[in-house]
Amino acid sequence: MTDRGSYSTPSANWIEQVAAFYVEEGMPLIAGRILGYLLICDPPERTAAELSAALDASSGSVSTNIRLLVRAGVVSKTTRRGKEAALYRVEESRWPDFVQGRFDRVRGARDLTAAGLRLLSGDSERAARLRTVNQFYEWLADQLPELWEQWSRDRPRRR
Repeated sequence: MTDRGSYSTPSANWIEQVAAFYVEEGMPLIAGRILGYLLICDPPERTAAELSAALDASSGSVSTNIRLLVRAGVVSKTTRRGKEAALYRVEESRWPDFVQGRFDRVRGARDLTAAGLRLLSGDSERAARLRTVNQFYEWLADQLPELWEQWSRDRPRRR
């Protein structure tokens, strides 16, 4: 699986579906393709040059998007003694941390909408739209800790 022609069409289609999913989440297309590819490639580690060839992407684009994924914590970079090229792999055990970042943004949105409501405290008509959005974020932020606790309890049984 080092170039686009050497993996099956179903795999290539799945990688594109992963990429499209993460584009909807705000991730660049190439980052989503890298993520999808690294989730299923064998062996699980790839150099930037291998990723570039496999995904038909420029080396600059791969480099930029690998850095984004490394910062997000879902891809790790390792170097090998005597080898110049670093290896990248998905850190599947870090996926909960990746999702936790999204949960944190829900709490941030709740806090932001609450601040907007305080700003509009004397103008109930203007605050009505914001109040609806704030109520949703408050509800969701209240649900997330229980969901996270449940995952922590259930995770050992899912291995």
